[in-house]
Amino acid sequence: MRVPHTIPHNTSLVYQSSEQTQNLPGEVNRTLRAEDVTWDKEIPSTLATLCVKSLASHFQEKRVLGELSEEDQCLLLETLPTDLPLTLTVPLIRDGIYWKRSSQNRWKSMNDVHDYGNSWKRHYLERHLQEHIEKLGPENFVQSEIESLVQLCSPYVKRLSIQQLQAPQPPEFIDGDHCEWPTEVNSIDHISLQPFIKGLVNLEELHVMFGVRGCGMDFAWILFKFSLVDCINIGLGLNSANCLKTFRIHRSTLDDARVSILLQHIMRNTTINRLDFSHCEIGDQGALAIGKLLTVHPALEELILCNNKIGAAGANGLACALSHIASPLKLLDLRLNHIGNQGVTDLCSALANSEHPQELILAGCGFTEETGIKLGQMLQHNTTLQALDISNNNLGEVGGEALSHGIKDNTTLLRLDYRMTGITQEDASSINMSLKSNTNRYRRKQEC
Repeated sequence: MRVPHTIPHNTSLVYQSSEQTQNLPGEVNRTLRAEDVTWDKEIPSTLATLCVKSLASHFQEKRVLGELSEEDQCLLLETLPTDLPLTLTVPLIRDGIYWKRSSQNRWKSMNDVHDYGNSWKRHYLERHLQEHIEKLGPENFVQSEIESLVQLCSPYVKRLSIQQLQAPQPPEFIDGDHCEWPTEVNSIDHISLQPFIKGLVNLEELHVMFGVRGCGMDFAWILFKFSLVDCINIGLGLNSANCLKTFRIHRSTLDDARVSILLQHIMRNTTINRLDFSHCEIGDQGALAIGKLLTVHPALEELILCNNKIGAAGANGLACALSHIASPLKLLDLRLNHIGNQGVTDLCSALANSEHPQELILAGCGFTEETGIKLGQMLQHNTTLQALDISNNNLGEVGGEALSHGIKDNTTLLRLDYRMTGITQEDASSINMSLKSNTNRYRRKQEC
């Protein structure tokens, strides 16, 4: 007996008898078994079922999905081959069982449809487009084919997460021997991402990582670098990305020169509210350019610069930007940047009177107890900061005491991560009491 896909799988399991139940004395000789879904296995299929199966075999020639009844449509979508061309299935087949089958047949893992707005069609097309980009080499890039594919997928793709980009083929042979990349080559051009970003009109998130996975014995550092041309192409695409909210380049050789090119285009995009350049190579000059962005961009809410090469000068530039900020910044993440005592001191001076951000992460930034005193003084004056992470910095007893005194005069801080800072247990208890008091006050205010 066929169980339609519209019946949840758990519902079917409820009616299945356990092995112990089937072996009970009253069950062994029972002839009528309503729970047996194989009772009609030997009964010939109906003429309607045979017709639907025939249509499934010849669907490319007979596209009659809309002419069938709801029941026959369900049967057809449950039996259609999942390797039909997208030019046929995308315009014709709505979201549902066909796209679920297609996804589960093609990918055996990472099939959580909740990450895709509970849409199997979106799940399939986003992952298909991602794989196509990741496997496409520059020598195989055909503009017309790319534009056709993007136009087909565009209504359904909201997030594009690119985990690798293929490098152009190196010189293969010289006198019959394999040749490596020339040492004077500092960067390589990848496929242009502009037609993808520009053509995906509903794109809300873009994640890009430059590099090649599984290169094995063909490893070369040049495979993980990218050119200024790559940045320009991405930037030109950002100019037309009118729905983009999250832009992320991570674990890549994004340095000051390259980030400066990107920022020129990000300034023109007023929809981006989350910028993530974590685990890159941005230095002080790049941080200064990002600081300028904060003074002019009207929508940026989250800025993540984790694990870059930003020092005290870069932190000073960001601090100056916080004093003249135009963005409604809520999160600033600078962890694992060695900005040191001077960099954090400059940030504290700015935060004493700034309304942004609401969350600041300074974990592993290499500052000591003298900066702990500045943090305590900043907390006495700041009225907007709700979360502060200063873990993995050597504050010691002096810094811990300053924080303990500073937070007593603060009424807005709700979370303070002081792990691995060397503060005393007494100061930690005092900080926790102050945080608890602030949290209770915040809850009462929310209830009013």
